Amino acid sequence: MKNILEVKNLNVYYTDKGSLFHGKKEEKHALKNVSFTMREGEILGLVGESGCGKTSLAKALLGMQKKYDGEIRLDCANPQMVFQDPYGSLNPAKRIGWILEEPLRMKHAYSAEERRQKVDEMLDKVGLDRKCREHYPNELSGGQRQRMTIARAVVRDPEILILDDSASALDFATDAKLRHAIREMGNDMVVIIVSQRSSSIQYADQIIVLDDGKVVGIGTHDSLLAENEVYQEIYYSQFPKEAAGNEK
Repeated sequence: MKNILEVKNLNVYYTDKGSLFHGKKEEKHALKNVSFTMREGEILGLVGESGCGKTSLAKALLGMQKKYDGEIRLDCANPQMVFQDPYGSLNPAKRIGWILEEPLRMKHAYSAEERRQKVDEMLDKVGLDRKCREHYPNELSGGQRQRMTIARAVVRDPEILILDDSASALDFATDAKLRHAIREMGNDMVVIIVSQRSSSIQYADQIIVLDDGKVVGIGTHDSLLAENEVYQEIYYSQFPKEAAGNEK
């Protein structure tokens, strides 16, 4: 399998504008010396507390960060990113079916019936009723909109898909079904899942733990849970019963 993504010594910076009374601007690190590699078909989890640099890393991979140094080698032509709150990216005047078919119309490779079938299949995979194609974005719940925007991204057949806390509005059962669906439909697609919820990334091929912009752990869920204090703290804060069980 070929490498799709290589990151070496990545530093991302931002400008702290200061407070009302202390207005001096100061350049600070959002990420410090981050390095990792991903191959075809791999799923990577990025986990850490709010403000640790997860989204800064995801945006840097797609060229959405202006201030950075280091190396980012992305060997793919069609990356897609799904944000936590997708509502602003949806045309409120168009029905869901039209929105999902739009990328297929741009390819000029599908008939109207083929587009409809492909969209119906994608709705099935992300756990949405096919009747949703007749709804407008404002008629869907937050969780339904998240699943719909994931379907819109995947229908483009991306080589790399970045999900930036895009399952945060889903309950645990729906989140688990969606993760399984993404793995099944991914084939050689690289998937990066950004989350504060450890259950969303625990079945990833590798997990990167970020703390204050630094990588403090890389491994599988089991290896990190056994050895990494930051990951343990995140996981057991979300599953306290397991923590209590380990103390017995």
